[in-house]
Parts: sequence; C-alpha cells; structure tokens
Amino acid sequence: MKVGLIGYNSAGKSTLYRAAARGQAKGEVTAVVVPDERFDAIVDQVKPKKATPATVILHDDIEDAQGSGRTFSLKFIDAAKKMDLLLHVVRAFESMTYPFHATVDPLRDQEGIDVELVLSDLQIVENRLERLHKSLSVKTPGSPDYLDKMVFERLKEPLSDGTPIRALELTEDEQTIVKNYQFLSAKPMVVAFNIGEDEAATPPEKLLARCKELASKGTPAFCASATLEEEIAQLDAADQPEFLSSMGLTEPASSRVVKAVYDALGLITFFTAGENDTHAWPLKKGSSAVKAAGTIHTDIAKGFIRAEIVHYNDYKIAGSLDAAYSAGKMSLEGKDYVIQDGDLLHIRNKS
Repeated sequence: MKVGLIGYNSAGKSTLYRAAARGQAKGEVTAVVVPDERFDAIVDQVKPKKATPATVILHDDIEDAQGSGRTFSLKFIDAAKKMDLLLHVVRAFESMTYPFHATVDPLRDQEGIDVELVLSDLQIVENRLERLHKSLSVKTPGSPDYLDKMVFERLKEPLSDGTPIRALELTEDEQTIVKNYQFLSAKPMVVAFNIGEDEAATPPEKLLARCKELASKGTPAFCASATLEEEIAQLDAADQPEFLSSMGLTEPASSRVVKAVYDALGLITFFTAGENDTHAWPLKKGSSAVKAAGTIHTDIAKGFIRAEIVHYNDYKIAGSLDAAYSAGKMSLEGKDYVIQDGDLLHIRNKS
C-alpha cells in the first residue's frame, strides 16, 4: 500500500511523515508497521523464526502543490498517480518561522487541493472525449473506444460540478476503466489537519466539524500536531504512553495515520501463523478465501482446495491453534468464504 503525502508548501508534510514513521524514517520512502495487538499476541505464542507484520509504505517524495490557484505540475501528477492513497496534510497552525503562500486557512486549503484534483481529472476527460469523437471505432458497441466514451461522458458532469470520482458509485466495469487512467480524484484520500501544539488535545471545533463532514463522505480525517507528534516518536516506546496521556492524547500519529489509511482503503487483516513465518496480511474487506490465498502467493490460489479458518477471538480463548482445533473452533471453508477481520488461515492446496 503506497501512501503519498501531498499538500502546500510549509503544511508540515515531512514533519508528519517523520512522526508517522516513529522516528525510523530513512530517506523519503519508509515502511510503517501496522500496529496490531492481535499479531503481537500470536507472535508471542507461536515464537516463529520470522515475524512479518502488515506495513504501509509512506512516500514523502511528491513535490509541494503550488498555492494561489496554480495547477499541479506534471511532476506532481506523475508521482501522485503511482500512489494507492493520497494523504493530504493541511496547515492549520500559525508560525512566524515557516512562511506560507497565503493566510492560514485550513478549510480553504483542504478544499483547494480537492478542487485541483478534480480539475486535473476533468482536463483528462475532456481531452479524451475530444479525441474519441474523431475515432472511427467509437460507434461500435463493445469496442474500447465505445466503452471509454460511455464512462467518460458519465464522469464529465460530476467533475464539472466539482465532485471527485471517489464519491461516485461506479459499476465494476466502470471502475476498471477509471483505474486504467489513474485519475487523482478517484484515489482514496485521508486528510490530516496539522494543528498547533497548544491545540493538540482540543482541536478547533471548525476542524472537528470538517473532519466529521469528510468522514461522512468516505474520506477519513483527523487533527494532529505534527511537531509534537515528531517529538513523541523520538521517545523510547516505554515512555510514549505516559507522555501521550500528559498531553491529553490516546494514541500517536502513526496509529492514527495507519487506521485512517485502512479505513479509506476498506482493509482488514488476516493472519497466517507458522513456525517459520507468522504473517499479518492486509486484505480488501469482503474478499474471498481464494483472494486471500492469492495475497499470500499466486500458486497457493491456483492450487486452492480448502481454507482452514480459526477466528482470532476463538484462538485467544483457546490459547493456541492446536487448542482451538481440539476445541472444534476450526472450520473448513471453500473459495467463496468471505474472510473476516482477525481470521487465522491455513490454506490446503495442491502442492
């Protein structure tokens, strides 16, 4: 999962990036472990030779968006298209040390980036439709040009009205065509309002209201003081909970970022518990057992026979996989079984 941090200059993207990386960032791209007490408990019990947690890859290598109504550069667009999700860091703090392109107005800036994403996609749609009108095959039902025209005509009106593609209900076929063009406003998004240290425990009401509004439209949003969070990330892990509590916070920025990314992408986690490698796997909510098998390895999916399933809650009560099996808590499921968050899987396959 590649997460690209975007935002205007001096919004605090790099500071939040370092905070979310828990002080372990090396360069502009880093893997952040998905915190999961269930995985930790499984590892403690199994004691595998190798433990592989789920991770999110953060990218701080996308150039700043330009302020004052200027559109995105081609460099920005090309980099953003490669991301699975965009994390928009919005400046909401006052500082004489860090200049800004305009007065600090987080609601304006959050909307501004969204508008630019929509306009970038609208330009692609209009240009493509103009070329399609000259195509000889566009009138042939079922042809690639015909299908593109049908989808692009559907997209044009909502984009013209300022609606991002991610807010539209598209069919599976429409989603496939949209994905091929890597539209920026179609990508899942998370918004992080970067507030001042003195507001960390009690963010401004207007920002909390905007976070709630965005969440209701499928865009997770939260407030965090990137500067303060970076300081917390540099503390020893044992000292962090006490410091967080003293600041009126319940969890560090790394956890909030990862949870928001999981929410925006509609992900769950399943586990494989082996003595050689115990692994946590991100998976799209609603995915089948054979899809989970393919996530582990394509050959496992091809040779899929049955999935042995033990839910984490049953595993926890039993104390081990062997005990869960003995207690009759293992179920044999076929390819179409829908994986649940916390399932422990063992795939029977044709080796």
